Amino acid sequence: MHTLFILSSNGEIIMEKHWKGTIPRAVGEDFWTSHVMKAPSFREVMPVIATSKHYLVHIQRGSLFFLAVLHGEAPPLMTLELLERISGLFQDYFGGLTEDVLKDNFVTCYQLLEELVDNGFPMTTEPTVLKDLVPPPSLLNKMKSVVNNSRGEKDHSPPVSSLENSPVPWRKMGVKYTNNEIFFDVFEELDVIIDANGQLITSEISGRIEANSRLSGMPDVLLSFFNPKAIEDVAFHPCVRFARYEQDRSLSFVPPDGHFELMKYRSSYGQTAPFYVTPKLSFHHDNGRVNIILGLRAGGRDVPEKGVVDVKVMITLPKNTESVRLESNQGQFHFDTVTKELKWEISRIHSSKSPSLQGSIIAATGTTFPEESCPTVLVDFRLPMKALSGLSIDAVTVSNEKYKPYKGTRSQTKAGQYQIRTA
Repeated sequence: MHTLFILSSNGEIIMEKHWKGTIPRAVGEDFWTSHVMKAPSFREVMPVIATSKHYLVHIQRGSLFFLAVLHGEAPPLMTLELLERISGLFQDYFGGLTEDVLKDNFVTCYQLLEELVDNGFPMTTEPTVLKDLVPPPSLLNKMKSVVNNSRGEKDHSPPVSSLENSPVPWRKMGVKYTNNEIFFDVFEELDVIIDANGQLITSEISGRIEANSRLSGMPDVLLSFFNPKAIEDVAFHPCVRFARYEQDRSLSFVPPDGHFELMKYRSSYGQTAPFYVTPKLSFHHDNGRVNIILGLRAGGRDVPEKGVVDVKVMITLPKNTESVRLESNQGQFHFDTVTKELKWEISRIHSSKSPSLQGSIIAATGTTFPEESCPTVLVDFRLPMKALSGLSIDAVTVSNEKYKPYKGTRSQTKAGQYQIRTA
C-alpha cells in the first residue's frame, strides 16, 4: 500500500498517509467523482478499481471511506484485510468511527498508522501490542500532552511493556481483575437477493464471534459449539489453536485481554429472513403506484421472542419523482426530495398485524416515468438473540486458573445486502 486516504461522506479528504512517495490528492478526489458519485448507491461501488496509473482498494465504514492507493499489483484481499484492521483499531481506540472523532484524535491516528504499516507492508497489527506502543487516548494522557506541548517538551520515555516475558504476544503478564468474566457475541449478517416473483436467487450469511475477556492471569479457554457444521470458510484470531479445531470443531485459546474478534465465518445454512416483503411498483405516464406488504412467515419458527425489530424498507424512485401520496398502517415513512429515496421504518413486526404501505407517486410537471422503471427494494432489519445459521455456543470452559469466572453469550442477526428486485 503506497497511500491511505480517508474520505468523509461528502468526498472531503480528512486524513492522508504516504509510505512510498507522495500520491497527489487528485487521485482520491477522482475516486469520489468518477466512481462513488456515479454509482447508484455507496454500497455498489466496486471494492477494487483499476485505473491507468493506480489500483484503488477501498472499504466503507459508517460514513467514512478508507481508500488504499497501490502503484502495482498486490493481493487485494490482503489490502482489504489491512483496511479492515485499521478501521477496527480506530473504532476500538476511540469508541466511534466518525469524521469528528478522527479529527479530535489526529495525533493518535497517525501514531497508529506508523506502527501498523512499514514501507507499505503490514507490520504490527495485534491490538494488545499496539496499546503498549501507542496508549489509547485518555484524560490523563491528553493533559500530559497539553502540559508537555505548553513547555515545548517531548515525551521520549520508551513504553514499558509487560509483553516481553509473556509466552504469547497477544496477552500481557500479570493481568488482574476483582471480578473475572468473559462474554461472547455471535453476530450474523444475511445477504439475500430475491427476484420479482419472490424466488430466492442467492442467500449467504457472514458471521463473526466477538469476545470481551476480563480474566486474571494466563487462562486457557475451551469453547464448543452447537451445530458447528454451519461454519464454513472460517478465519481465526492468532490465539486459536487450529489443530484442535480440526480435531473436534472446538476452539482452544489463551484470550487477549479486553475486546477482540475471535473468528469470522461464512454459512449457507440460513435461507432467508423469517418474514416476507412483497413490493409491487408500477409506473404509467406521469404517475405510479406503490403497494408494499410485510408479514411473518407461516409458523414463525425462526422468529425470536423479541420479534423482528428496526425494520427499514428503502426504495430509490426515478429521478423525476416530485412527490408521493402514501398511507401506512404501521410505522413512519419519509421521502427525500433530493436523493429521491423513500424510506419506511417499522419498529417491530407483530404476528397479529401485517404492515402495509400504499399510494401513488407523482412525476414532475411535464415529465413522464420510463415504462421500464424497476427500482430495487433494500431491506434492513435486526433479529435480537437469534443466529439464523443455527450456530450457537454450547459450553465455555476456563482452565489453568483457580477462579470460576462468570460467562455469558448473546446472538444477533441483521440484514447485510438484502435486495428484492421488482422486475
